[in-house]
Amino acid sequence: MKQLVWSCILFVCATSLGMAQPTLVHHDKVAFRSDPGMVNADWAPFYHGVASGDPLEDRVIIWTRVTPNEMNSTPIDVAWRVATDPALTNVVQTGVFTTTAARDYTVKVDVTGLQPGQTYYYGFTALGRNSLTGRTKTTPVGNQVNHLKFGVVSCSNYQAGYFNAYKRLSERNDLDAIIHLGDYIYEYADRVYGDSLLFDQRMLHPENEIVTLAEYRTRYSTYRLDTALVRAHQQHPFIAVWDDHESANDAYTDGAQNHDPATEGSWEARKAVSKQVYFEWMPIRDTDRQSVYRLISYGQLLDLIMLDTRLEGRQEQISSIADPALQDTARTILGREQREWLLQQLSNSQARWKVIGQQVIVADLNVGWAALANPAFTFEGLESLFLDIWDGYPAERRAILNHIRQNQIDNVVILSGDFHSAFAFDVPDSPVNLNFQTVPGFGNLPVYTPTPTYNSQTGEGSIAVEFVTPSITSANFDENVGLAAAMGFQLQINSPIQPVPGINLGNPNPHMKFKDLIQHGYFILDVTPERAQADWFFGTISTVSNAETFGGAWLTEHQANRLRQASAPSAPKVLQDLPAPLNPPGLPSPATRLDAQRSNFVLLSVWPNPAQDTAHVHYSLTQKAKVRATLHSAKGGQVMRLVDTELQPGIYTLVVDVTQLPAGSYLCRFVVEGRAYTAKVVKQ
Repeated sequence: MKQLVWSCILFVCATSLGMAQPTLVHHDKVAFRSDPGMVNADWAPFYHGVASGDPLEDRVIIWTRVTPNEMNSTPIDVAWRVATDPALTNVVQTGVFTTTAARDYTVKVDVTGLQPGQTYYYGFTALGRNSLTGRTKTTPVGNQVNHLKFGVVSCSNYQAGYFNAYKRLSERNDLDAIIHLGDYIYEYADRVYGDSLLFDQRMLHPENEIVTLAEYRTRYSTYRLDTALVRAHQQHPFIAVWDDHESANDAYTDGAQNHDPATEGSWEARKAVSKQVYFEWMPIRDTDRQSVYRLISYGQLLDLIMLDTRLEGRQEQISSIADPALQDTARTILGREQREWLLQQLSNSQARWKVIGQQVIVADLNVGWAALANPAFTFEGLESLFLDIWDGYPAERRAILNHIRQNQIDNVVILSGDFHSAFAFDVPDSPVNLNFQTVPGFGNLPVYTPTPTYNSQTGEGSIAVEFVTPSITSANFDENVGLAAAMGFQLQINSPIQPVPGINLGNPNPHMKFKDLIQHGYFILDVTPERAQADWFFGTISTVSNAETFGGAWLTEHQANRLRQASAPSAPKVLQDLPAPLNPPGLPSPATRLDAQRSNFVLLSVWPNPAQDTAHVHYSLTQKAKVRATLHSAKGGQVMRLVDTELQPGIYTLVVDVTQLPAGSYLCRFVVEGRAYTAKVVKQ
């Protein structure tokens, strides 16, 4: 929904400024892929790195994926160990996990028996090789901690840009975790949604929109081969929830805007597949229901309440603010069970700060005024574009805010993503009243007047505060219609509207204290007993870059429940952790390394396998090479010639049409630089 909404809104501004509409610009295919998208052959067979997540006081999830030497269904035993030092010498827990093709060769271990508030290091061993060493951390208990820091991120579209923000977060040594608020992947087909200048450097696999189990797995594999994302997972535990693009755009419990049952089958089947693969590929604790709402406590300082505003209980989005159903008191974005759970967590929490991590903006967002710039648009039409956020579920939002106010629950901080922009809001029950006034020569105009329950100058009447993280890469305002239009909309969104001298229509969003509609990046949530502060950091996405700028900081003080601007970013922690090493420990000598590890060719996966119509062989080249591929019967006879060409470095998918072949087992044989590699393909 976001890309469509911003295009419509900003068309209004662009038209009023007399700007030409944007066109996509293509360029010639580049000669090589940039480093973040390259497969590192020295990481074999753990090309996707390591990850950890969902820390508790005595346990944490650790994760990796093993790529088999040959593509078959043979189980692989993976040894794991957890230690208190980066060299993995002071080992405190060990074990063996057996993984198979049934779980896409992923490995997930819930390591128990750990100490609270402790930094640990972990690694895996399989097929004679060691993985990268990861760093993780358990949660503290009681008054063990008085300073917490989290990276807060969302919306990482692979084809929209480079994941520089993930790399910057990986270089920090004082984070307790990274909170990911969703849109970790995008489901669209290759070259559909992103920066056309990067399509050839950051090719998506599979090329089609993902619907099936194998397709979702391959898309996660593509994302998780990005070195910047690998490094972020390696150095920090993730606490993640899905948004819509992990399944399909504008998803809700019973369907999605970007799902067509006539061509893509059952929504329930697609939703189940997307959930399964999320739990396979993400370091999240497994549950019987595959639900993602949960509580993670950081002692007496902070309770982190993670919600699911997408698949758990959301009713279908309403398309118009004129629809009477919008005010239905039973209308829900959470579902009854999750809402009652949330209210219970808020009431029962003994922590100083109650932090709610969820997907979409909670605070009122008023944008109908933008129709004043162009008579082709209406107030109702523009306001109706934003009913995917909590504005589309106002009764439930009001009930939750009333619960917080009536029970005098202080220090509620809401973390949101989804919107591809940076915001800081006071969250009152209603910041403005809306009326319409007829002005000669201008017609019926919206007028925003302050409510008696909220003072925008002092913040009095605010019930909670909300920090919204920008996208890692997904398109925001300037990338949709240009910088000038984006800056104009940004300037007006929380300022008094004065179409002509003498007419003041009021400030539509006086509770919006900070906004940035054109930058990409993340924010750091810094929490002490005295205050919770968000520090925004921005960077480029069009090239691989280490550059980063500080964008601003806002904070709320203990029991204030309102925002004020901070003069500087929060200070680093006094004590910082040692980073995990950049290379796997104990790389074998060249004489003992596997062929796949010496070569620049890596077989990544075969899907679906068995196949009925087409089999897709996913592979990587780290250097330019002549590639020849043929398909053979189980007895060795050549059945089909597949490819014989020179290829640039990159990740590729070879599509093998098996429609006319009899059922049975076949071997896809690659010859690269004189070396042979085989992948088993089964035709049903």
